[in-house]
This record gives sequence, structure tokens and C-alpha cells, in this order.
Amino acid sequence: MGTIRTTERLGRSLGFFQTFAIGTGTMIGAGIFILPGIAISAAGPAAILSFLFGGIISMATAISMAELATGMPRAGGSYYFISRAMGAAFGAVIGLGAWLALVFKGSFALIGLADYLFVLIPIPIIITATAAGLLLLFINYRGARSSGSLQNVIVIFLLLILAVFIVKGLFLFDPQKFTPFMPYGYSSVFSTTGLIFISYLGITQLAAISEEVKDPSRNLPRALIASVGVVTLIYVGVMVVVSGALTLEQSISTFTPLVDVAVIMSGDLGKVLIVIAGILATVSTANAAILSSSRFPFAMGRDDLIPNWFVKIHEKHDTPYRAILVTGFVMISLLVLFNVEQLAKLGSTFNILIFVLINSSVILLRNRSLEEYKPVFRDPFFPYTQVIGIIFSIALLPTMGMLPMVFALFVIFIGMTWYKYYGKGKAFPKYDIFDVLENNIQPVPLESGSKIKILVPIANPKHEMDLLYLADNLGDQIIGLSVIKVPQQTSLTAAQEAFHENRLMMDGLLRERFEKFPIIVGHEREYIIAFDHSITNSIMEQAELEKVDFIIIGWHEMNRFHPSLGTVANQVLSVAKNNTVVLKGYLPGKVGRIVVAYNGKENSSYGLHLARRLSKSTGVPLHVLRVIKPNLAGDTKVSVHRDLEGLAGDTSMAPITYHVKEHFSAENAVLEFLTEDDLLIIGDSSSRFKFSLIGNLPYVLAKGYKGPVLIIKKHKPLSSEGVNNMLLKKLNKLKLYIRGFQ
Repeated sequence: MGTIRTTERLGRSLGFFQTFAIGTGTMIGAGIFILPGIAISAAGPAAILSFLFGGIISMATAISMAELATGMPRAGGSYYFISRAMGAAFGAVIGLGAWLALVFKGSFALIGLADYLFVLIPIPIIITATAAGLLLLFINYRGARSSGSLQNVIVIFLLLILAVFIVKGLFLFDPQKFTPFMPYGYSSVFSTTGLIFISYLGITQLAAISEEVKDPSRNLPRALIASVGVVTLIYVGVMVVVSGALTLEQSISTFTPLVDVAVIMSGDLGKVLIVIAGILATVSTANAAILSSSRFPFAMGRDDLIPNWFVKIHEKHDTPYRAILVTGFVMISLLVLFNVEQLAKLGSTFNILIFVLINSSVILLRNRSLEEYKPVFRDPFFPYTQVIGIIFSIALLPTMGMLPMVFALFVIFIGMTWYKYYGKGKAFPKYDIFDVLENNIQPVPLESGSKIKILVPIANPKHEMDLLYLADNLGDQIIGLSVIKVPQQTSLTAAQEAFHENRLMMDGLLRERFEKFPIIVGHEREYIIAFDHSITNSIMEQAELEKVDFIIIGWHEMNRFHPSLGTVANQVLSVAKNNTVVLKGYLPGKVGRIVVAYNGKENSSYGLHLARRLSKSTGVPLHVLRVIKPNLAGDTKVSVHRDLEGLAGDTSMAPITYHVKEHFSAENAVLEFLTEDDLLIIGDSSSRFKFSLIGNLPYVLAKGYKGPVLIIKKHKPLSSEGVNNMLLKKLNKLKLYIRGFQ
């Protein structure tokens, strides 16, 4: 009997028009039926330009969103794109921010719905808004298909009504009512753009449901661009009609200016039709907000940024019902906390931040190697589209006022804090924004046959033998470096000439040791004598010129190493542009075991790679120790064992014996495991910016263990060491420049 192949596929129920309807319905809803009066009171007839300007920024972002959505069509939309482009920390912030933006817009729409219904039936606004919210919550609870069908009907009706409204309204157009066109100055146009920006939030909703769209590579770009284009034309058309039919005073004195214009057009019939359209539009906005915003907690739960409780799928309706329920109830709760204008500004602020990060994500992903990012649609105007979206979006932020900005900063703080104490270490993706900027999202696997070039700064015959022994067994090419330190008063050329006339005894001894050192067959050696005013600068310069893989240095004086920056070893660590291997202590006559304290992170993995080479070269058995906390979840423990089994299964370089110890103190567990003749190899902490040159755990182990310790520290350009290196280079250039004038 042949093997049965099983394939899993996601059901895609939303076609082009349904997708277009969700985006259009979200944008065309509450924004155009509630905001015209508020916008005109803030900018006069020039508010037309505010909607047009908002449409231009949104179109730029829609094009970026189209590329991202076809490259990574997953639930979560902007959250998913930004978290993959910038790391999990940004994902936590933007997931919370994007979710709140949609929730605020949904609450804003529910109040607008109640305002329009009040024109026909004077029911208290809070009662109407709450009842409508509960009804829409029930509809979305049942699934995207029924929600999308409702959206189709609403959007068709809205487009017809507003098209008739604009055409008939043009016959009422009175140019005199456009005077003065800009009564509150140019700045009012820009500030009003920020206020009405919540109207264009629909494009993020489209991306949030991208994994449910049929033929997403074709339908998503079309739906995104068409939604923004159609909505911008309708916004501008409606604003032209309202401004040309009502005086400035009439527009300011009403919450429903479209109703007043409809009465002028067609009396009570026009009033009823536009009220129905307003109710349907606000229902459409609130419905689409619940539909899409529920995807954010679902996607965050899937990435372990929030508890998996949110990921639970309903057995009957196949919806993330818990995420939907939380979203809906928060949306209803906000009705009693903020007024319409506050909701608009709060939602707009988050919308602006999302637009900035969306456009930035395209720029980052185009220039970085993220394997999963394979967009079918690529912006033909890259990067100009993104630059426009970023610059103009940022320019809107100062216009939002104090409350929205403070609230946005508070959400950023909450998101970062939540990530630090809940998501860090377990949330996806595992990389951060610095890894992205360094293009280190997916590090190239270390191959067993890769060649390693090592620089060994030689200064003390007492330490030289251990460093050269390690370099010979870890690498394939060894460069010994002896630096002759020259006083500032003496030129380097003069010092070199003096050296040749009367060679220094110490350097002669170092070179003799280097030349006599037993070398592994096939390994290359080179000895460099450098003349410099700074030993540290010379080490950095030679490492860069020789393009070495890492520098190996010795650390023997505990009290001077941490946290003082006085010694050469400390200075090298603080400005190293290369990977660094630090040997603390001295090697015994015979190493009993090589023990790698392993945690799966980048430095630790590189340390294991070097330990394999050392074990293969010396024949010393290799042991890998992983320490986990006793209260770790069962599935996580299984994952740890599976990871170690995979490492042990690779015997291409050297066999591995692995051990898993459960202990609340990693330091104590490692120290208890070690014997006197072990060589401990440990990766430095992955912290980029810290006061200590060596992380706490490696430092404690090096201090607590009396035997030799190798600390592996991979270079990260965007770190304290990388910044120090850049500043040191600038300082050296400045010194040379000043010296040239002396």
C-alpha cells in the first residue's frame, strides 16, 4: 500500500469584493459621517485638504501594506509584519497599540451610530451604543464569513447613497460659502489631518485578515489600493458638498452636518436616507473593527507574547472567540471613558505610529535576509513611497495634543515592560531590532569545515603558551602580534629604526617562543611587530587589517578586570570589532573534560562550535551542560532535551555527552558539575548595552571556578562595544588631524 500524503491548508473565504468591503467599510464609516463637523470647526472649508492629505499618506502606506501582506499573509496584519521586521519587543508594543487603535475606532463608531439613531429615535446614546456593540460582538463570534457578508451589503448601500449625495450636493454648491477658505491658518489644516487620521485605519484591518483572503497576491494589493482611493475620493467629495452647502457657523453647530445637507436636498426623505446610511456606516466601522482587532491578541498569543488562552478556537464556529470577546467588551467599556473627539485623537495617534512602522518595515525587509519574506507584489516606487509615508506621518504626531501622546507613551512603556517580564526568551521571533539592523536575523550555520583565523596579542611569556596552544587547536591560521608601545613624544618611524638598531630583549624572547611553538600540520603562522602609541589601537587595527575571525586574550587579574577599564584586556573588550575569546586562568598539564555551559543563544552556540573543534583537535571529551529551572513547563523541558539530542546526534566533528540539570541557580549548578581539571567554555550574555564587559553569569563562574574558563563573546556592531569602537576611531582620527597642525 502506498504512503498517504497529508496536506494542511487554511480555508480562504474572502474574495476581492469582500476584502475591499471590509477596508472600505471601516474607513468610510464613522469617519465621514461624524468627523466633517469636527474637522470644519477646526480648519474651516480647508478641512477638505486635511482629508486629501490623509488620503495621500494612507495611499503610500497601503502600497507598503500590499507588499508586506503578499510577503507574509498571516493573521495579525501590522502586528505580524512589524514583529517580523523589528523583533518581538516591537511586536509587543505594536500589537497592543494596533489593537487599541482599532478598539478606539470601534468605540468611536458606536457613539456615532447612537448619534445618528438619536436623530430619528431619542434613545440615550450610551444605551444604543452598548446594544449595538453587543449585537456586533455576537455576529463576529459566529465567524468571518457571516461578518463579511454583512459588510458587502452595507458597503454597496453606502456607496450608492454617498454617490447620490455628492452628485446632488454639487448642484447646491455655493462658492461664497468657501470664503474664508482657511480661517484658522495653514497649521489648522495639518493639525486637522491628525484628528481625522482615524478614518484611514481600515487598511490595517485588511492586512489583519490577509490569511483568509482568496488569491492574496492578487486580491490584497487591489483591495488595499482601491479602498484607499475610493474612500479618499468620497471623503473629499462629501467635504466639498458640506462646505459648499452650509455656512461655517451651520457646520460648527451640528453633530450631523450630512443630515442637514440631506434635508436641504430632499427634505424628510433625504434626512431618513442619510440617517440610515450613517447608522449602517457606523455599524460597518464597528463591525470591521471587532472582526480585525480580535486578530491581534490571537496572533500575539500564537507568538507567546500573551497567554495561550487567547489562541483558543471555538469548536463549532472556528473563530478565536476569546480574543473576540475581550476585544468587544473593551470596546464597549471605552464608551463611558472618552468622548468622540478624544476617541478620534487616541485612535489616530496609534494609527500614525502604525503607519510609520509599516513603511519602515518594508525598507528594513527589502535590505535584510528574512527567509519567509517573499512578496509577490513589490512596490515599484520603493523607497520613495515609504519615505513619504514615514516623514508625513511623523510630522502629524505633534499636532495630536498632550493626552494622546502621553497615552501612546504609556502604551509603549506597558508593551516593553510586558515583553521584558513575560515574553522575553520565549516569544517569537527570537531576534530583536539590532539583529535586523546587523542583518543577523538568521545567522549562517557554522560549518565543521570552516577556516578560522586567530589573532593572539603576545605580551607575557608566562601566558603565551596557553594562548598559542588554544589558538593552534581552535583555528587554522595563527597571527602572533607583538606591540611595541611608543611614547607620544616619539614618532613611530623613529621607534621602528631604533628597534632595528637594538632589538628589545622581551620581543626577541616572545618571537622565539612563537617560532618554537609546536604547530599542527597544515596550520599557517605569521608574526607581526607593530609600533603604536596605543596597544589597544594596534590590536584593533591589526585584527581589522588581517580580517581575523576572533582575538584570543588572557585574563589573569580578577580585581582589575571587573568593572575597571584599565587593562589592555578590558580595553580590547570594550572596543572590540571582532569576536573575542577570553581565557581566565591557566591550562592544567592535562585537561580532563571540555565542559560547555550551554543555553542555546548565539554566544553559547558559537562557544559549542569552538568546543567541538578543540575536542576534535585535542581528543579531550566534550560535555554539554544545560541548566533549567525545576518549575519550567513540561513541554519546554521536552523541547530542551530534544534540542540537546539533536546536538549530540551531530558527530561530524566530535562526540558530545549532554547533561540536563534542574536548579534554580545556574551558577551553582555549573560549579557543582565541574571538576578541577575541566576547561569550562561559556558564551557571554547576549545583552548589548551593559556596564560590565563580561555578563554576570560568565563573570560569577570565572570567579567561582578555580580552573580555566574560556568566555566567548561575539561582536555585535550595535552594542556598547560597537559604539565604543566607533568613538575610538573618531578620536584617533581627531588626534591625527590635530597632530598634523603641530
